[in-house]
Amino acid sequence: MKLTFLILILSSSIYSQNNFIKASGDNFILNNDEFKFFGFNAYYLQSEAGKIERRYIVDDIYQSAKNIGVNVIRTWAFNEGPSFSNPSVIRKYPYEVQESGLIALDYVLQKAKENGIYIILTLSNNYSAFGGIPQYIKWANNIKLNGSDNYSHNDFFVNDSLKQWFKFYIELLLDRTNTFTGIKYKDDPAIFSWEIMNEAENPHKDFGIIKNWYEDISLFIKSIDQNHLVTTGENGYDVYPNFYSDVDLMYNSSYFLVNGYKGTSFYENSQLENIDYISFHSYPNGWGLSAKAGKTWIKDHYRIVEGFNKPCLLGEFGIKENKLSVYKQWLEDIKKSSTKSAIVWQYLHPNVMNTDGYGFNEFNLPELVEIFQNYIEEINSDTANSISVPENVVLYQNFPNPFNPVTTIKFALPINDYVSFEIYTSLGELVGEVDKGYKEKGEHEVILSFENFLLSSGVYFYTLRTSSHIITKKMILLK
Repeated sequence: MKLTFLILILSSSIYSQNNFIKASGDNFILNNDEFKFFGFNAYYLQSEAGKIERRYIVDDIYQSAKNIGVNVIRTWAFNEGPSFSNPSVIRKYPYEVQESGLIALDYVLQKAKENGIYIILTLSNNYSAFGGIPQYIKWANNIKLNGSDNYSHNDFFVNDSLKQWFKFYIELLLDRTNTFTGIKYKDDPAIFSWEIMNEAENPHKDFGIIKNWYEDISLFIKSIDQNHLVTTGENGYDVYPNFYSDVDLMYNSSYFLVNGYKGTSFYENSQLENIDYISFHSYPNGWGLSAKAGKTWIKDHYRIVEGFNKPCLLGEFGIKENKLSVYKQWLEDIKKSSTKSAIVWQYLHPNVMNTDGYGFNEFNLPELVEIFQNYIEEINSDTANSISVPENVVLYQNFPNPFNPVTTIKFALPINDYVSFEIYTSLGELVGEVDKGYKEKGEHEVILSFENFLLSSGVYFYTLRTSSHIITKKMILLK
């Protein structure tokens, strides 16, 4: 009887990781059921696992994830450096590989499998941390590739040799057999997906360069690995300002987010055939915006991908101050998305040094961890699907009022309807149309930001137009 019981336990454990995460329409699927999750980023797992005496950090993080209820972690699957003095470094030249660095990643995946955690593996970095594009450019310049030492960021996306260096590493990883589990990476269901690059951008260049690169790399991955999902890993920058909320009123005139300055298009990249799910990030602090603008950024991206028939994942989000109140608000919008899933930046182990201001753990922010636990419980219950539907169209008074520089306006619809939302001066002059489009029944909100905008203090009016109602209310801006 004891032997039978043990076999049943082992079978149950194996079955939990027996199938791969799939995409069906705008949902993630596991074992034919919708897969909803809240995860965290822990970029440093491989780098810590390279030092055997620090592998306890990986073990601790998986235990913390299980305690919180987290079953998806996003982490780096690359580590390039100038030498092999650090056992965590995987490559010091394009084709020179250190086995200890790969064994470190093997360990991360082995422990993920043991703990029933799914891992999103990011294949490179736009920035210099752990190598990334800058390391590729250094390699090209150091060896005077094709007789030149003037390679720059753009060459990573267009130069055939640099692209081949990246593909070499991708193929090495996908075909690798894990030294602990004996499973090839391309056959390992503990891997949630491959993410091509962390926050790829190409400032001042045509968005088509990165789009074509994503298309090439995603097709290459699929030619080797048909089991795993593939995504981009981008911030969400774009080239179409008209697809987004009014940039002056909602994003403090930060046109660089959506005018093509960053050399990439969220809208275009998301529709590529071999990009299985859509990902984007939200960091208003880093962009000089308010937390409310970050909330609008999240809502805008969810709205843009409606109809793409792919899951959409907020793969990184972070705020440095007022985490408890801000994350509660953001989670309300994440809950309304098709996947209800997101990955916060970042879980910070107490023995890992990082001062970016976004880190948390159950020791320094137990209240925040409780918020995440409650969210996980909610999205996996029926209450996550309940919506409040009024009997009539309702336009609420903005809050706060008077305000400076940010205010929130909520409205509610009894039926699915086409609406427009406009701001006027006290003289009846149109300031801007801040929201327009088809809305589902239930509650909605608009966040206005007048910071860095040339509107003076005074009385303004906001108007909601539906198929059956035109409602106007007054608000006061004080500067």
